[in-house]
This record gives sequence, structure tokens and C-alpha cells, in this order.
Amino acid sequence: MIRFLLVSLVLFSNYSYAQSFEDMIHYLASDKLEGRKAGKIGNVMATNYIAEKLKTYGIEPLSNSYLQEFTIFTDMSKNGANEFLLDGPENLFEPIAYSLSGDIKDSEIAFVGFGITIPLNDPKLKYDDYQNIDVKDKIVIVLTGDPGVGNAKSVFRDKDYINYRSVFFKLKNAISHGAKGIILVNDPLSLENYPNEETPYFNTSEGSGNRFSILAGRATNHFINTKLKNSLTTLKIQQTIAKSQQPMSFMLKSKGSMSVHLKKNTGRISNIVGVIKGTDPKFKDEVVVLGAHMDHLGYGGESSMEPSRVKKIHNGADDNASGTALVLKLAEKLSKKSLKRTHVFVLFNAEEMGLLGATYFVDTWSRYEPTYGKLVGMLNFDMVGRFDKDLGVQGVGTALEWSSVLTSLQPQMSVVHKKQSVGSSDHASFIRKKIPALFFTTGAHEDYHKSSDTAEKINYPQLDKLLVYSQDILKKIDAENKITFDPKYSQDDGQGSSRGYGAHLGCVPEFGQSDDIIGVVCVRATAGSPALNAGIQPGDVLVQIGDVDIKNIYDLAFALKYYRAGDKIQIAWKRGETLFTHMLTLARSTRN
Repeated sequence: MIRFLLVSLVLFSNYSYAQSFEDMIHYLASDKLEGRKAGKIGNVMATNYIAEKLKTYGIEPLSNSYLQEFTIFTDMSKNGANEFLLDGPENLFEPIAYSLSGDIKDSEIAFVGFGITIPLNDPKLKYDDYQNIDVKDKIVIVLTGDPGVGNAKSVFRDKDYINYRSVFFKLKNAISHGAKGIILVNDPLSLENYPNEETPYFNTSEGSGNRFSILAGRATNHFINTKLKNSLTTLKIQQTIAKSQQPMSFMLKSKGSMSVHLKKNTGRISNIVGVIKGTDPKFKDEVVVLGAHMDHLGYGGESSMEPSRVKKIHNGADDNASGTALVLKLAEKLSKKSLKRTHVFVLFNAEEMGLLGATYFVDTWSRYEPTYGKLVGMLNFDMVGRFDKDLGVQGVGTALEWSSVLTSLQPQMSVVHKKQSVGSSDHASFIRKKIPALFFTTGAHEDYHKSSDTAEKINYPQLDKLLVYSQDILKKIDAENKITFDPKYSQDDGQGSSRGYGAHLGCVPEFGQSDDIIGVVCVRATAGSPALNAGIQPGDVLVQIGDVDIKNIYDLAFALKYYRAGDKIQIAWKRGETLFTHMLTLARSTRN
């Protein structure tokens, strides 16, 4: 296990006491921190910077340390031969981080277009790149994209078919047809300067440590074109498919070999936590959490929205240097005040990996409760720096008192209150434990999860207004006699739905589960979902959805994109050694 050593806080004593929002965000979103990817040195630098700020403000550490450590998957590393041979080596070959490790020797090779199979019951589209071609135990070569690239009238342009272009679908579909290896090649029509193309690169953190049951890697168009016969090229093939909207798959005459050998690494990272203890004997054992995640995407990865897969620093100024800076400024302001309740400031780590830091904080709070008290409320600030028309305050329905608190104030900015909350940020971990939480955000924008989310685009005057508004809210909350979770609040906030178009089961997966587990651990079934109605309980391991064997989280994503809302299928899951089955009807996904 790699242990990331934290630089001594003394090294950061040169940071001034009263930095502005601009100073904080420009540092946190600087290239020097390389996107603050959890487990990377830039994230360590951000961690130490934040801890030093809390120390400077006179905020007490949590149980003698600002750093609440936990273990995460950090990256994959090459651990042996990684190569693709087809009448000679592809010198630019790179493995895909969620590939299985192993070797394939002297295998037949099939070119299978885009590697897409549309279900037979689809009412609008008939298409199967694997039709009439046997790929069992073979290596397949697959283009990225879909037949809609190069044909504006293609049915593949419909939003219902967008997920068939995903790499996850292509790999799982290859597996379902029996292939042992897959080589991905960038579709030429999507390349800006074809035949020139960027060199494939090995994204070490892609996939969060999960593995597909297939060897997978990337090769260049140039290499593949030298192996095609009869003047064929990948461009000509793509143009033919785009025009006809029909598959064009075939076997290559030569055999090939493929090796991928990767090692999964873990490391220790930290939430950064500080405390202001309450002064009122009646309320000091009630804890209000002020939180924001401080990590981001590093150089991109599978969560990047960049149009190309070129390695670029994703600075994450709005997501979420803005929220991080706001929580630090609140710590600075509140350190000078007398508060009835205890206030805990948490800068969560590994949010981008699946709310890992927030989940760890909430799940382990019982060890701190005797010293500090019970968690009664949480305010989460995520992407609060790009104010345009209004500020969204979500989760108003989680506490009986939230609505009256908010409506009694007159903020200097336009604010929209929403009873429900989107479950894709750290507050969801609190709501899951029936702890009331408010989620503050100025919303998504065209720079979301791109390298263009930079510090100069932050709306600093509005961020100053949000700081004032947040202090007013906290003053009102501290004056309340109680903060009560509304038992009528629906916790089905979309966490369990598919991220995209497709069907909804309602199994919320455990991210970063052990490689030894065959299946997907459901940490819970969302309210009113097919999974809940079937009887799935926390800790159950999902192993089958319809005809799809569920061995990992990618199989789950594939199945929910393969099937449609309204399909009646059988699912299977394990509880210990006992296998359960149930026929159910899949619901419609609420994600867009």
C-alpha cells in the first residue's frame, strides 16, 4: 500500500491570515496542484494548505488532528508486459486501466465496427455489429463513437441511443459475445486533424480500480490501417457505415497477440476537519457540519467532459475550489463568534470518486459523538462560484425548520429554494443517515468537468454575497430550538438511477468494493425502486439482471443501458451464501 506522506504544516506558514476568495481559488485551482486528484501530490498540497488555514484561524482540530485519514484506490500501474502484436508490434499501444490482466496468444482477430448491439425488442432501430460473425475467444477491434457520427439523420442521434457509444458499453458488449480481448481505435470522423491523431495514453486512475473481464487497450488508426486489405481504411469503413447505417464487420487474415498486466494500488488520503465547540450547555452537544469537497479530477479520466481524451489538467475552480474557499471563509468569520451549537468544518476528499470522504465521515462519526455530540444538520457548498441568474438551495424539505429559516431572510442575490436535492454531492451521505442537509450551488455550466473550469471565470462579487447570506443562515439556524429531520422526506434523490438514458433498478452501488467480490454490493435500495420492492437489503450482492451476469459495477451500468424501462426481467442477488431471485419491471431512469 502506498502511503502519501503529508508535508509538514510548518511549510505553509507563509500563507497570509486573511486571503481573499481570489487568492484561495487561484491557488487551489492552479496548475501547480494538478487538479487535486485524490491520492496525488496536488491533492496532498491542497490538504496541507486547507489544514494550515484552519489552524491559522484558531479552529480546533478534530480529536487532535485536522486530518481524518481513510484508504482509497489511487491508481493502476503497469506490472509486466503490455503490448499488442499484429504482424509486428503496435508501438503506441496503451492498456485501459479497467482491463483484466493476462495474455492472449495467436488469436483470430475480428473488426466489428462500433461494437454495438441494439436489443432485438427495440422499436425504432435494428443494428448489430456482431451479427453473423463469431468472436468467441477472439480479439475484436472496435471504433469509438457510433453510426450517427457523419450522418445527421441517423437514429443514433436520438438521445435514447447515446449510451451505445460509451466505452463501457463496447467492452461489456464484447464480453457478452465471448471476446477475450478488445482494441479501441478513435473513430476518424471525430478527429480534428485526421490522419494525425493524439498518441493513446494510459490513464492510471480511470475506472476507480474496477475491472472488466476482458483484456482491453488502445491502438492508432495508422497501425490498424496497415493491417487492412483491399485499400480499406478505418475512415472508409466509418464513412460506409455512416452512409448505409448498416454494420461492416469482418475477420482479419492475420492472427495477433495481446498482453496486459496491471497492478491495483491503494493509498491513504484525508478529509480535513476543524471544530468550533458550542458554548450553550443545552445545545453544545448538537453538531452542525459545514462542508465542501476539495478534490477534483486531476488530468481528467472517465468523468471528464473534454471533447477529446487528451491529457489536460482539470483545475476545478468552480468544482470545487469555490465551495472549499467558502467554507474556509466561513471558518474565519465564525471563529470570532460565540456559537450555541458545535460547528464542524469538513473539506471532504474523494467526492469525485463517489462521495467516499463524506461517506467515511458520516459512517465513523459515532466514535466522535461522545466528545462532540450528535450530527443534527449539514450545509454543503458545491460549485458555488459561477452565479448567473440565481443560487439554488436544495434539500429544503429535509428539515421541518429549513423553510422558515430561509424565507425569513432577504439575501442580496436571487435564490431559488427546492425541497428535493440532487444526490450527486456530499450532502447525500448525510440525508441517507436522516441528517437534514442543505445543498448550495450556482449550477452546472459549459466548463463542468473540463480543463476550462478556471479561476478567472469565478463570479467573485457574488461569492462575497453568498458568504454574507451563509452567515445569516447559520445565525438563524443557531437560534433555532431544534433541527428536525422531516420523516416524510423522500430519500429517493436519484443516486440509484443510471447516469444517462436507460432503465432504473435502484441499487446504489458500493464504489471501490474489493476485487474479491463477484457482483455489485448494494449499499441500499432507493425508496420506491424496483430493487426495494424486490426485497434487496443493504449489503446484498447483485449478481444477475436479465441475461446479463453482474460481476462488477460496469456490468450493472451495461445492463441498465441495455434494457429499457418497462422490461420485465429476473434479477438475482446473494445475501451471504443464500441466492435470491425475483421477477420485476424496470422503472424509467430520472437522470438526463
